[in-house]
Amino acid sequence: MKRSLLSTAAFLTLAVAACGPAELTVNVEVELMDPETGEQITRAIEDLEVQLLPFDRDAIFDSLTQAASRPEPQFPAELIAMRDSIQVAQEEWRTAESEWLARRERLEQITREMARYNQAEPRYRELFLQFGQQESAYLAAERRKDTAFARFDALQQAAFTDLEEARVQIENWEDEAFASYGEVVAARLRASRGEILADTTDATGRADFQASPGEYWVYARYRLTSAELYWNVRVNLERGEPFELRLTPENALRREVF
Repeated sequence: MKRSLLSTAAFLTLAVAACGPAELTVNVEVELMDPETGEQITRAIEDLEVQLLPFDRDAIFDSLTQAASRPEPQFPAELIAMRDSIQVAQEEWRTAESEWLARRERLEQITREMARYNQAEPRYRELFLQFGQQESAYLAAERRKDTAFARFDALQQAAFTDLEEARVQIENWEDEAFASYGEVVAARLRASRGEILADTTDATGRADFQASPGEYWVYARYRLTSAELYWNVRVNLERGEPFELRLTPENALRREVF
Protein backbone atom coordinates (compact mmCIF):
# COMPACT_ATOMS: atom_id res chain seq x y z
CA MET A 1 0.00 0.00 0.00
CA LYS A 2 1.38 3.35 -1.05
CA ARG A 3 0.62 6.71 0.45
CA SER A 4 2.16 9.89 -0.96
CA LEU A 5 2.61 12.75 1.48
CA LEU A 6 -0.54 12.03 3.51
CA SER A 7 -1.59 14.58 6.08
CA THR A 8 -3.76 15.18 9.13
CA ALA A 9 -7.46 14.93 8.26
CA ALA A 10 -9.84 17.82 8.29
CA PHE A 11 -12.58 17.57 10.90
CA LEU A 12 -16.29 17.94 10.34
CA THR A 13 -19.23 16.77 12.46
CA LEU A 14 -22.58 15.93 10.95
CA ALA A 15 -25.44 15.33 13.36
CA VAL A 16 -29.00 14.45 12.52
CA ALA A 17 -31.53 12.63 14.67
CA ALA A 18 -34.42 10.34 13.73
CA CYS A 19 -35.04 6.71 12.78
CA GLY A 20 -33.57 4.47 10.12
CA PRO A 21 -30.00 4.31 8.81
CA ALA A 22 -27.67 7.27 8.77
CA GLU A 23 -27.63 8.79 5.29
CA LEU A 24 -24.90 10.91 3.77
CA THR A 25 -24.76 12.71 0.43
CA VAL A 26 -21.35 13.85 -0.79
CA ASN A 27 -20.98 16.45 -3.53
CA VAL A 28 -17.56 17.01 -5.10
CA GLU A 29 -16.78 20.37 -6.71
CA VAL A 30 -13.47 21.84 -7.80
CA GLU A 31 -12.31 24.96 -9.59
CA LEU A 32 -11.01 24.37 -13.10
CA MET A 33 -9.93 26.68 -15.90
CA ASP A 34 -12.44 27.06 -18.70
CA PRO A 35 -10.39 26.34 -21.87
CA GLU A 36 -12.53 28.76 -23.89
CA THR A 37 -12.45 31.79 -21.58
CA GLY A 38 -9.36 31.06 -19.47
CA GLU A 39 -11.38 31.86 -16.34
CA GLN A 40 -11.71 29.70 -13.21
CA ILE A 41 -15.12 28.04 -12.92
CA THR A 42 -16.65 25.71 -10.33
CA ARG A 43 -17.41 22.32 -11.80
CA ALA A 44 -18.95 19.13 -10.40
CA ILE A 45 -16.60 16.15 -10.68
CA GLU A 46 -18.10 13.08 -12.30
CA ASP A 47 -16.92 9.46 -12.03
CA LEU A 48 -14.80 10.01 -8.90
CA GLU A 49 -14.70 7.24 -6.30
CA VAL A 50 -15.58 8.37 -2.78
CA GLN A 51 -15.12 6.04 0.20
CA LEU A 52 -16.72 6.07 3.63
CA LEU A 53 -14.23 4.54 6.06
CA PRO A 54 -14.90 3.50 9.67
CA PHE A 55 -11.30 4.41 10.55
CA ASP A 56 -8.76 7.20 10.01
CA ARG A 57 -6.42 6.04 7.26
CA ASP A 58 -4.02 8.91 7.96
CA ALA A 59 -3.60 7.79 11.56
CA ILE A 60 -2.68 4.29 10.36
CA PHE A 61 -0.12 5.62 7.90
CA ASP A 62 1.32 7.93 10.58
CA SER A 63 1.76 4.99 12.95
CA LEU A 64 3.41 2.88 10.28
CA THR A 65 5.71 5.77 9.39
CA GLN A 66 6.82 6.13 13.00
CA ALA A 67 7.43 2.39 13.22
CA ALA A 68 9.43 2.22 9.97
CA SER A 69 12.98 0.91 10.21
CA ARG A 70 14.36 3.97 8.42
CA PRO A 71 13.19 7.56 7.83
CA GLU A 72 11.08 8.38 4.82
CA PRO A 73 13.27 9.72 1.97
CA GLN A 74 12.53 13.25 0.78
CA PHE A 75 12.89 14.92 -2.58
CA PRO A 76 16.08 17.05 -2.66
CA ALA A 77 15.53 20.81 -2.85
CA GLU A 78 17.21 21.02 -6.27
CA LEU A 79 14.78 18.45 -7.68
CA ILE A 80 11.81 20.37 -6.29
CA ALA A 81 13.10 23.52 -7.98
CA MET A 82 13.59 21.57 -11.20
CA ARG A 83 10.06 20.20 -11.01
CA ASP A 84 8.68 23.70 -10.42
CA SER A 85 10.43 24.95 -13.54
CA ILE A 86 8.92 22.10 -15.53
CA GLN A 87 5.43 22.95 -14.25
CA VAL A 88 5.82 26.61 -15.22
CA ALA A 89 6.99 25.61 -18.70
CA GLN A 90 4.08 23.20 -19.02
CA GLU A 91 1.54 25.87 -18.15
CA GLU A 92 3.11 28.26 -20.66
CA TRP A 93 2.88 25.60 -23.35
CA ARG A 94 -0.77 24.81 -22.55
CA THR A 95 -1.68 28.50 -22.58
CA ALA A 96 -0.01 28.94 -25.97
CA GLU A 97 -1.73 25.80 -27.24
CA SER A 98 -5.16 27.09 -26.13
CA GLU A 99 -4.60 30.33 -28.06
CA TRP A 100 -3.46 28.40 -31.14
CA LEU A 101 -6.55 26.16 -31.03
CA ALA A 102 -8.85 29.16 -30.68
CA ARG A 103 -7.27 30.90 -33.67
CA ARG A 104 -7.44 27.72 -35.73
CA GLU A 105 -11.15 27.42 -34.94
CA ARG A 106 -11.68 31.03 -36.07
CA LEU A 107 -9.95 30.32 -39.39
CA GLU A 108 -12.18 27.29 -39.90
CA GLN A 109 -15.27 29.40 -39.17
CA ILE A 110 -14.23 32.01 -41.73
CA THR A 111 -13.51 29.30 -44.31
CA ARG A 112 -16.95 27.75 -43.84
CA GLU A 113 -18.62 31.15 -44.19
CA MET A 114 -16.61 32.03 -47.31
CA ALA A 115 -17.88 28.86 -48.96
CA ARG A 116 -21.39 30.32 -48.92
CA TYR A 117 -20.50 33.31 -51.10
CA ASN A 118 -19.36 33.97 -54.63
CA GLN A 119 -15.87 35.45 -54.91
CA ALA A 120 -17.32 38.57 -56.54
CA GLU A 121 -19.59 39.36 -53.59
CA PRO A 122 -18.57 42.07 -51.09
CA ARG A 123 -19.01 39.75 -48.11
CA TYR A 124 -16.58 37.24 -49.63
CA ARG A 125 -13.92 39.93 -50.08
CA GLU A 126 -14.47 41.09 -46.50
CA LEU A 127 -14.06 37.55 -45.21
CA PHE A 128 -10.99 37.06 -47.38
CA LEU A 129 -9.30 40.04 -45.70
CA GLN A 130 -10.29 38.72 -42.27
CA PHE A 131 -8.81 35.34 -43.16
CA GLY A 132 -5.48 36.92 -44.05
CA GLN A 133 -5.35 38.81 -40.77
CA GLN A 134 -6.35 35.78 -38.73
CA GLU A 135 -3.90 33.53 -40.58
CA SER A 136 -0.96 35.75 -39.58
CA ALA A 137 -2.07 35.66 -35.94
CA TYR A 138 -2.59 31.88 -36.19
CA LEU A 139 0.92 31.27 -37.53
CA ALA A 140 2.42 33.46 -34.79
CA ALA A 141 0.44 31.53 -32.17
CA GLU A 142 1.64 28.26 -33.66
CA ARG A 143 5.28 29.38 -33.38
CA ARG A 144 4.74 30.37 -29.73
CA LYS A 145 3.12 27.01 -29.05
CA ASP A 146 5.95 25.04 -30.65
CA THR A 147 8.62 27.09 -28.87
CA ALA A 148 6.89 26.65 -25.50
CA PHE A 149 6.55 22.91 -26.00
CA ALA A 150 10.20 22.56 -27.00
CA ARG A 151 11.25 24.32 -23.79
CA PHE A 152 8.93 22.19 -21.67
CA ASP A 153 10.07 18.96 -23.31
CA ALA A 154 13.77 19.85 -22.93
CA LEU A 155 13.37 20.58 -19.21
CA GLN A 156 11.38 17.41 -18.72
CA GLN A 157 13.92 15.24 -20.52
CA ALA A 158 16.82 16.79 -18.59
CA ALA A 159 15.17 16.14 -15.23
CA PHE A 160 13.59 12.78 -15.98
CA THR A 161 16.36 10.51 -14.73
CA ASP A 162 16.94 12.33 -11.44
CA LEU A 163 13.24 12.69 -10.70
CA GLU A 164 12.58 9.06 -11.54
CA GLU A 165 15.39 7.85 -9.27
CA ALA A 166 14.06 9.92 -6.37
CA ARG A 167 10.52 8.69 -7.01
CA VAL A 168 11.63 5.05 -7.03
CA GLN A 169 13.42 5.51 -3.70
CA ILE A 170 10.25 6.87 -2.11
CA GLU A 171 8.07 4.15 -3.63
CA ASN A 172 10.43 1.43 -2.40
CA TRP A 173 10.32 2.93 1.09
CA GLU A 174 6.51 3.01 0.99
CA ASP A 175 6.33 -0.62 -0.13
CA GLU A 176 8.45 -1.53 2.87
CA ALA A 177 6.97 0.77 5.51
CA PHE A 178 3.32 0.25 4.57
CA ALA A 179 3.44 -3.45 3.78
CA SER A 180 1.17 -4.25 6.74
CA TYR A 181 -1.45 -1.59 5.96
CA GLY A 182 -3.95 -4.14 4.65
CA GLU A 183 -3.56 -6.31 7.74
CA VAL A 184 -4.07 -3.33 10.05
CA VAL A 185 -7.23 -2.31 8.19
CA ALA A 186 -8.60 -5.86 8.27
CA ALA A 187 -8.02 -6.01 12.04
CA ARG A 188 -9.77 -2.65 12.53
CA LEU A 189 -12.77 -3.83 10.52
CA ARG A 190 -13.02 -7.07 12.46
CA ALA A 191 -12.80 -5.28 15.79
CA SER A 192 -15.43 -2.67 14.88
CA ARG A 193 -17.57 -4.97 12.72
CA GLY A 194 -17.54 -2.14 10.26
CA GLU A 195 -17.09 -2.07 6.50
CA ILE A 196 -15.70 0.20 3.82
CA LEU A 197 -18.41 1.74 1.66
CA ALA A 198 -17.76 3.26 -1.75
CA ASP A 199 -19.72 5.10 -4.40
CA THR A 200 -18.83 6.86 -7.64
CA THR A 201 -20.02 10.41 -8.28
CA ASP A 202 -22.65 10.91 -10.95
CA ALA A 203 -22.85 13.69 -13.54
CA THR A 204 -23.77 16.18 -10.80
CA GLY A 205 -20.75 15.20 -8.66
CA ARG A 206 -22.92 13.34 -6.14
CA ALA A 207 -22.26 10.14 -4.19
CA ASP A 208 -24.71 8.62 -1.68
CA PHE A 209 -24.18 6.46 1.40
CA GLN A 210 -26.30 4.65 3.97
CA ALA A 211 -24.45 3.41 7.06
CA SER A 212 -24.89 2.55 10.69
CA PRO A 213 -24.60 5.61 12.93
CA GLY A 214 -21.07 6.31 14.09
CA GLU A 215 -17.75 7.95 13.33
CA TYR A 216 -16.43 7.80 9.76
CA TRP A 217 -13.92 9.41 7.42
CA VAL A 218 -14.87 10.48 3.89
CA TYR A 219 -11.90 9.77 1.63
CA ALA A 220 -11.34 10.81 -2.00
CA ARG A 221 -8.54 12.03 -4.28
CA TYR A 222 -8.72 14.14 -7.42
CA ARG A 223 -5.75 14.61 -9.73
CA LEU A 224 -4.96 18.07 -11.06
CA THR A 225 -2.27 18.91 -13.60
CA SER A 226 0.70 18.84 -11.22
CA ALA A 227 -0.98 18.17 -7.88
CA GLU A 228 -3.89 16.35 -6.34
CA LEU A 229 -6.71 17.26 -3.98
CA TYR A 230 -6.83 14.86 -1.03
CA TRP A 231 -9.83 14.54 1.28
CA ASN A 232 -9.95 12.59 4.53
CA VAL A 233 -12.82 14.35 6.32
CA ARG A 234 -14.03 13.10 9.68
CA VAL A 235 -17.82 12.85 10.07
CA ASN A 236 -20.06 11.73 12.91
CA LEU A 237 -23.28 10.31 11.44
CA GLU A 238 -26.58 9.88 13.26
CA ARG A 239 -29.95 8.66 12.05
CA GLY A 240 -32.19 11.20 10.38
CA GLU A 241 -32.57 13.21 7.22
CA PRO A 242 -29.74 12.86 4.64
CA PHE A 243 -26.90 15.27 5.37
CA GLU A 244 -24.88 16.84 2.57
CA LEU A 245 -21.10 17.11 2.70
CA ARG A 246 -19.35 19.18 0.04
CA LEU A 247 -15.81 18.22 -0.91
CA THR A 248 -14.11 21.33 -2.32
CA PRO A 249 -10.56 22.68 -2.55
CA GLU A 250 -11.26 24.56 0.70
CA ASN A 251 -11.57 21.40 2.80
CA ALA A 252 -8.99 19.37 0.84
CA LEU A 253 -5.27 19.06 1.21
CA ARG A 254 -3.48 20.06 -2.00
CA ARG A 255 -0.60 17.64 -2.40
CA GLU A 256 2.16 18.11 -4.93
CA VAL A 257 2.70 15.27 -7.37
CA PHE A 258 6.23 14.50 -8.55
